[in-house]
Amino acid sequence: MSSPWADQPYSLISTVEFSKNTSHSAYYVATEMALAHNGMIRGLNSIYIQASNLPRNNPKIVQDFLTYCQCWSESMHHHHDMEEDSFFPAIEKLTGVQGLMERNVEQHRAFTPGFERFQQYANTCAPKDYDAAELKSLVEGFAEPLTRHLQDEIETLRGLHEYDSERLKAAYKEFEKLLMDTDNQRIAPLVFGTADRGYEGGIHDFPSVPFFVPYIIHYLFGMKYRGAWRFNPCTIWRDRRELAFPGTGAAA
Repeated sequence: MSSPWADQPYSLISTVEFSKNTSHSAYYVATEMALAHNGMIRGLNSIYIQASNLPRNNPKIVQDFLTYCQCWSESMHHHHDMEEDSFFPAIEKLTGVQGLMERNVEQHRAFTPGFERFQQYANTCAPKDYDAAELKSLVEGFAEPLTRHLQDEIETLRGLHEYDSERLKAAYKEFEKLLMDTDNQRIAPLVFGTADRGYEGGIHDFPSVPFFVPYIIHYLFGMKYRGAWRFNPCTIWRDRRELAFPGTGAAA
């Protein structure tokens, strides 16, 4: 692709060092979480790259973009809330190490103020008042601590290989169930539209679902906010595509 794509400016997380290691479920959990985090990063990059290239004379497209930003923010909130409420406590319980995940919670707090300013802007800005420079500045205000956290958490999960493998995988599967209990009209099309099944040579099947699920998302769940999904970097079938409004992806 000649235009900037959603693998920049904020870097994706590589899994090549551990994704094929089947000796312990810590590597499976780290891989699945890395792929989920990469979807978040692709969504953020898509927002950052396309923010300056919207047709200002088309308030519908601007509103669709703001809706996309809202849905991305809601997905982020849901993911991190479920980590703090369920997954992290489960890890500390199975390891017997109180405070083991505290560094990850502290990292949540580090990006939260800037993230909430971004979310507030997306929720309250009228299309006529949209300012691309302001929105990109808001992204820059939290993107570095956020992406650092998304990377560091994978290293924490990889380090759990010394604990009970089956209990760790069970805790992650329970976390996955909680993640799926969300607004399918606003979150599911985003999750699938930011998943690149060709990543790292196509070795991953993420999210791993029956073949018909993308059809349900595209033709049912995705209808209400159809205009927002034009900003996804991938199709609902997880195939990479050109961004709808590409521009410079260089971070300020």
